[in-house]
Amino acid sequence: MFYIFEMANNHQGSVDHAKKIIDDFADLAKRKNIKAGVKLQFRNLDTFIHPKFKEREDLKYVKRFNDTRLSKEEFGQIVSYINEKGLYSISTPFDNESLPLFDSLQVNVLKIASCSVDDWPLLREVCKVNRKIIISTGGATIKHLRKVYDLFKKNGRDFAFLHCIAEYPTPIENAFLGRIKKLKEEFPDIEIGYSTHESPKNKSVSPYAVAMGATIVEKHVGKVTEKIALNDYSCTVEQMEKVVDEIQFYQTSFQGEFSESEALKQLKRGVFVKTDLNSGYIIRDTDLYYAMPLHEGSLDVSSIDSIVGKTLSRDIGKDDPIKLQDFVDKDRDDKLSTFKETFNGILSNAGVTVTEKDDVEISCHYGLDNFHKVGALIVSKINRTYCKKIIAMLPNQSHPTHRHLQKEECFELLEGDCILTLNGRDINLEKGKPVLINRKVNHSFKTSNGCVIEEVSTTHIKGDSIYEDPSIQSLSVDDRKIKLSL
Repeated sequence: MFYIFEMANNHQGSVDHAKKIIDDFADLAKRKNIKAGVKLQFRNLDTFIHPKFKEREDLKYVKRFNDTRLSKEEFGQIVSYINEKGLYSISTPFDNESLPLFDSLQVNVLKIASCSVDDWPLLREVCKVNRKIIISTGGATIKHLRKVYDLFKKNGRDFAFLHCIAEYPTPIENAFLGRIKKLKEEFPDIEIGYSTHESPKNKSVSPYAVAMGATIVEKHVGKVTEKIALNDYSCTVEQMEKVVDEIQFYQTSFQGEFSESEALKQLKRGVFVKTDLNSGYIIRDTDLYYAMPLHEGSLDVSSIDSIVGKTLSRDIGKDDPIKLQDFVDKDRDDKLSTFKETFNGILSNAGVTVTEKDDVEISCHYGLDNFHKVGALIVSKINRTYCKKIIAMLPNQSHPTHRHLQKEECFELLEGDCILTLNGRDINLEKGKPVLINRKVNHSFKTSNGCVIEEVSTTHIKGDSIYEDPSIQSLSVDDRKIKLSL
């Protein structure tokens, strides 16, 4: 989640006042442990305003820009202060003449305003700038945004779209948050955010934008003094803190996955044998009874279908509990041996080496019996602040629809064929062309002839995968995740 605190012209043309705003929001970011930046606006007023209109006091924006004018040196002081405070420096260029400031002042992020989303002379220069680029989309049609998308994609830029309503302030009934879903569907491989001009006097809709998948929130901010008042769509730090609190409240309630509580386990019945049974005996349902409490390490009634018909590997006394290690499962062992041999060949053809330091597991979402249809072999190479995995799949195998709440990942095809589906859009993976999968974006993948994929991501976090089919979570982890030694 990335917060953009839009200072705009609320610095009032004063470096000292700008620093006071930065102090407020740097403190907020630190206390709330959020990733955030402060945004400025760049205009070369000597060329931005037509010569005949430069001194016009009756034109609102001309007067506003002139009254809050800052020199390059003053902007440099503010940018340096933003960076010193641990925030990202961000700015919006409104003209081509302002673009050199991004390198000379070392501004971190470039933001395109809604009024410039069809400014082709500006966009064609911006797409050459090597920065994170965030583009507001107020007033632009999806057809137009596809052209913007193509321009920045062809130039290999890291960019995002922000839903935005250019109404100041924006009434709640005009927020049109449903457009966030549309943007995510149309552009599933880039971040989608929300730039809001809502009044701080009203309940914020920003948490609802985040709930719909926005991962960037931009809000105008400022600081009130005895001489300075804010416009109707700018927030004080106190008002913005309430918005952050509500967003974080939502994020806390949204994360996690289905898990069995200890209380439920204590209420489950365990599986016990009625009589003495010898090693080699094939268990029948008439040999069993069910009672509580559930013994440590023993199987409960949810595992009954995996107990009946299995062969005992040891003698079990009357009234003893049944445990997983009590069975010989030749069929399971034979299947794993076959998969092991097959995947060794697949990985070898892709030039992938697996060492004893790597963690290898079979991910079988609907159990081992269905693994040839749904699942994948996953080799975990490293998992720190970044993570690298190798994913291998059998011919005609698929991986079910899911999303990650915290992990951002990137897929690159190493061998074979693979179709990655992002929010319903199919993307054919190609060698040498990585595809980004943003947080909270539903995705699945499948192969016709088998494939090997390299996944590079942020830290892998246990429990961060949320599957569209809730029945996947009903299987035990032992049934879905099987360790394998290659």
